[in-house]
Amino acid sequence: MLPPTSTLLSWLGQSTLLLGLAWLFYRQLLRQERCFSYNRRFLLLAPWAAILLPPFLVLLAPWLPTWQAAPAVAQLLYSRVLPVITISADGGAVTGPVAWLPLLYGLGVGLGLSRLLGQVLHLWLTTRRWPRHLRPGYTLVLTGGLRPTGSFGRWVFWDDTAVLTEAEAAQVLRHEVAHARQGHTTGRLALEVARVLLWPCPFVHLFPPALELTHEFLADEAAIRPDPTTRPTSGTTENYAALLARAALRQLHPDLPLTHSFTQSFTLTRIRMLTSHSPVRRWKQRLALPLSLALLGLLACEKAVELPPPPPPALPTNAQLAPPPPPPALLTQEQGPGYPGGQTQLMADIFKLVKYPAVAKDAKVAGSVFVQFIVSEQGLIRNATVVKAPKGPAAAVAALKAEALTAVNNLPGRWTPCQRNGQLIETRYTIPISFALK
Repeated sequence: MLPPTSTLLSWLGQSTLLLGLAWLFYRQLLRQERCFSYNRRFLLLAPWAAILLPPFLVLLAPWLPTWQAAPAVAQLLYSRVLPVITISADGGAVTGPVAWLPLLYGLGVGLGLSRLLGQVLHLWLTTRRWPRHLRPGYTLVLTGGLRPTGSFGRWVFWDDTAVLTEAEAAQVLRHEVAHARQGHTTGRLALEVARVLLWPCPFVHLFPPALELTHEFLADEAAIRPDPTTRPTSGTTENYAALLARAALRQLHPDLPLTHSFTQSFTLTRIRMLTSHSPVRRWKQRLALPLSLALLGLLACEKAVELPPPPPPALPTNAQLAPPPPPPALLTQEQGPGYPGGQTQLMADIFKLVKYPAVAKDAKVAGSVFVQFIVSEQGLIRNATVVKAPKGPAAAVAALKAEALTAVNNLPGRWTPCQRNGQLIETRYTIPISFALK
């Protein structure tokens, strides 16, 4: 079951912010460091933290403190703007693209998971009949030149037609066995699943190439580590770097998804990292903890944002003004309120009530009218006001405002009020109603 649009947008916004900050931290502080195991854990955990932390913090909201957030930040992360409802001049209804976001998101997730599953199935079907040899910690699969040397899971695909010396073959094999024994395929698949779940977030697509490069660094370290079963000179860094360069020059195979291949990608970066002797600066790694706690505290607290009150209505000069009631404590964090029938029914009811004013149609005034209102503890609408409207002749704009306000105030459904700690509280909503000329 897909989440409502407002919940989905809030989750994607928070996840994008978390992942963007995580990528900035990695790129600026960790990418050039030789702490490969730490970088691998960071690249694997950051996307899943961005996925799971926002809903987890919503569950913890009743036990967390509150604070007054900057309005711009709170509106960005916790906006309760509902989908746009478009009223056309000829009487037709056009649903804004926001209403289709859950369906579009679900379609993207379904296609991504199907593609990932298809790649794994294709790899199994094309290699299941190849000769296999069980070895300690891995299975050697002979490809006969049909696939370059690489690895997937516990399988090490070995191109037995490649021309390698005994020492070179030992280094390449140690490289691929390191992929298999260190569980690099499992991490890569987990990151691909996170990538599918966060596919609208642009930062998530930067993590898989970075993780793949980090896996190559880890396997290169294992390949140049001295092997007691070979000659001492066979594992030197210079020989291994020369082997990488030759393998890249004679590469003829296309990019193979999911599998790690010794002959592919990042060759110059790997050689540069192999020949680097710069010390690891641990202080950069230790920065991750305080920065994460600070960001967690920022997102954990509920955002209580007070918008400017609407201007008072015009009254006769001799009217007695009653003292205004104290403003309610309004929360913008979603905790269960809703319209009967959901957003689809809300949009349908508003469309039935709104008509394009003739004076606005004649003046060719179009645009969105943003109506803000409060859902009380009893589920009733009160204090509805227009916070934004299109520009144009005063009479036309006033007609659009009045039409939108009348529709919101006359909604037939009774709202389910928001609850916090078992108590009913008031909640503020904003509905954009778009008037479009055709």
